[in-house]
Order: sequence, then structure tokens, then C-alpha cells
Amino acid sequence: MKKKKISLFLFIDAFGWEVRQRNPEFLKDLIAESKPLETILGYSSACDPSIISGLTPAQHKLWSSYYYDPDKSPFKWTKPLSILPDFIFLRGRVRGHLSKWVKKKCGFTGYFQLYAVPFKELPLFNYAEQKRIWEADGLPEGETIFDRMMAENIPYYVHDSDIGDEERLANLLAHIEQQTIDFAYCSFGKLDALMHAKGNAHPDIGKLMQWYDRKFRELIAAAEENYEEVSWYVFTDHGMHNVTGSYDLTADIQSLELKWNVDYAAFYDSTMARFWFKTEAARRKIFQCLENHSKGRILSGAELKKAGVFFEDGQYGELIFLMNSGIQIAPSFMGEKPCAGMHGYDPADPDSFASLSSNKPIPESVTKIQQIHSIMLNELNLEGDASSSPRTPPASAATTKRRPPTE
Repeated sequence: MKKKKISLFLFIDAFGWEVRQRNPEFLKDLIAESKPLETILGYSSACDPSIISGLTPAQHKLWSSYYYDPDKSPFKWTKPLSILPDFIFLRGRVRGHLSKWVKKKCGFTGYFQLYAVPFKELPLFNYAEQKRIWEADGLPEGETIFDRMMAENIPYYVHDSDIGDEERLANLLAHIEQQTIDFAYCSFGKLDALMHAKGNAHPDIGKLMQWYDRKFRELIAAAEENYEEVSWYVFTDHGMHNVTGSYDLTADIQSLELKWNVDYAAFYDSTMARFWFKTEAARRKIFQCLENHSKGRILSGAELKKAGVFFEDGQYGELIFLMNSGIQIAPSFMGEKPCAGMHGYDPADPDSFASLSSNKPIPESVTKIQQIHSIMLNELNLEGDASSSPRTPPASAATTKRRPPTE
């Protein structure tokens, strides 16, 4: 017997509108409507929580991964690791193993990477996504679609971030065939990794999209065999830009002869530099250095408020400098060398736009990635404003029946 209904939300990381347009054959005969969506300024650490909550980073309090907080840093114990030479620490495999070790040592359950943050600087910073956002009470503020489903006893599947796309697909397919879920939220990361390595127009992208096409058709066919009604949405959080050049912004700041953690502190993301000031002289010098910079611009408070990433307390930076699209900060705390592709630039740029495709009509009101949350609520016949919902679900929501299927 068929179960009544299933809603599938299939997230292809970095499958932006421009990339979607260059791959028109993807699920072509199955899609009823596709449209571009405005992304959020920042990275997946900002976008993903917004999609599942309907909130902006200023509301749910997750934006960039690291922020200056020397008093409460969970990394103080890592200070002895600063003796590791760069040629060892900056190797990808070494950094990956160290990230897993540090994550376990700190007790983090959320997504965590050391990237290339120097160990001598790490004890000055805190980490935002310490908890896994895909579970109940995963956000600092506000609730997610998973909080709602657990409170309402709705059985669902959510991906395990520690396994690859193939295994995620196999696990989801098994749950569909066993009719154990009514809702699925599954993220896939191969495309994002490929475009970081090769840019947004490499021939391998078309081959990978053909693979996703086959796998998604299998999921949809299985869902139609086991459920009377099947709704599915293929979406993403942001697009991908080709990197056309790199710039050593850290050298500009170091030339000002200010003292690190005495006059100022900074975090150098791939496309943004964020600053905290200990002295007014440092604030003035850095502002003067960056206010007419040829490689980017200082974001005003009005721009940050409009983007939903303004924090009154300056948690994620008292001054935010955004690089021009296509220019990557290198070296940075994210890596020593530039990538072929990068995201996190101005959301208004064409390559920044996310995409949304479905076998159902998409409401005209859905124009931003955080509004995907309203579609999820509608699919589940749930109502409510996430911004005014309690942060923590009822205590009874931890029962076995309400937990997502285990991997």
C-alpha cells in the first residue's frame, strides 16, 4: 500500500541560477517551474541556517564561522600547536585530520573545519556553529523546520554531514522504499567541491549534473511507487564565481604597523575581511586604508542591515570589507592559495544567485533563499512565524518516534 504523501527537499550545494541555466537538461521533463533566488551575504554558515529557519543571520545569530572572543574561546588549549611548521600544518590531509581531532576535543557536533587559521591566532577566536543545526534546538535563536517536525511527530530524514553524496542518496532511497518518512532534507556537496577546484564552467560539471539527474530520477520514481503524492524541490544556497585574481590584503594591513591583539584583531575569510578594534587609532588607520581600496569596499551599516547581517554588538566584526567579485583574499585564514571558484561575494551579482526548481508551482512571494522555509511549512501543513517561535521544542520532542531516521 502507498503512503499518503512525501515532500523531498534536495539541496545541491552551489547549484546557482547561472549554473542551472548552463545545464538545461537537468530533470528537464520533470520540472514544472524554476526560478532564481537571492542569496545571503556570506557563506554556507549563514545560508543554511536561514533556509531551515526562515530567518536572517541577524535573527538566528549564525553568520561567519569564526569570531573574535579571546575570553570565551574554546581553543585556548591549542596554543602549544603553534609550534607546528606551516609546511606541515597547511597540507590538506593534515589539516583535515587535525580538524576532526579538534572538533572531538572541543565537543562540537556542528560542521567544523580549521581551514588555514593559524594556531597562534586560533585561541583568540570562538566558533559559531558548535551545535549541529539539523537537529532540535540547533540554532542560537529561533527554531528550524526540524524543531517543528519533532514537536509535531512528523517522521523525516536529514542527511549525515560525515558521509558522501552516494551514501546519502542510498540512505534516503532506503527510507523512501520502506515508507518510514514523510519529509526529507538532503544536502549534496560534490558540485560545490568540483567548482571550487575547477571553476563554474568546466566540462566535468555537465557530467556531474548528469549523474545527479540519474540519481534524482531514481529517488523520484521510488517516491511515486511508494507514496500517493510526491512533492520535490531541488535548490541551493548560493551560486559560484570564477576566481579571476587574488590579493594579499593581510599585507596591506600589516604595513600599517599596528600591533595584533593590542591595536586590532582580524579574520580573513576568502572574500571578506572582518576587523575588531582595541584602539581608535587602529580603527582610523584601517578605515583609511580600506575606504578607497581598488579590490573591494567597506560595507556600511545600512548595507549590512539590508542584507540581514548587521550585529549591534559587533560579534562578527566591527568593520566588514567585501572583496570585488572574482578577487579572492590569498593568503587568508581559509587557505594559502586561491581556488578556481569561490562564493561569498555581493549577493546582487548574477553568479551569486541561488536556484529553486520543483514539480510544483513556486509561489511568486518566494524570492529569497530563507523563504524556502515557508514552502516547507506549507508542504507539512504547518503554520507560524519562525521569528516569534520558541527556541527550544517541548521536552517530549526527544522521543524515538520524533527523531530523524538514523544512518
